[in-house]
Amino acid sequence: MKRLFQISLVGVGAVAILAMAFLYALFHGYFDHGQFEIKQSRRSPTNQVAMIAQRSDHEALGGLDCYVVIGDHLFNPGELRHAYYSEAVIFSGSCGCLTIRWDGPNRLVIGCNGSTLDRNDINAQRQQIGDISIAYENIAVK
Repeated sequence: MKRLFQISLVGVGAVAILAMAFLYALFHGYFDHGQFEIKQSRRSPTNQVAMIAQRSDHEALGGLDCYVVIGDHLFNPGELRHAYYSEAVIFSGSCGCLTIRWDGPNRLVIGCNGSTLDRNDINAQRQQIGDISIAYENIAVK
């Protein structure tokens, strides 16, 4: 009886570990088959790289999403996928008009060229990341 109980505990532990690994992979983009690519990048005077990245797919419920991240190099598609599912996203929203530019070594300006983005077109928006302040032009503050 004691042996059966030990085997049951090992089985339950293994199932719990597998479930945790599955949930981690699910919420960190490992099952996301979308296409990730850089649409625009700008290097700061301190060698930080701001990137407008685009996630697209051909699934019925998927679609087009743009987001802005900062790194110390241009990200490859795997790094873009990881950033998309992390706290590294500075801005996420409509893709049509996004632009980025550095206004000094520690200030990034995210803008909408030619039109204005309202709150309904914004998924995520930060004002600061590390020592870099974020300013917005023609984009509503959420």
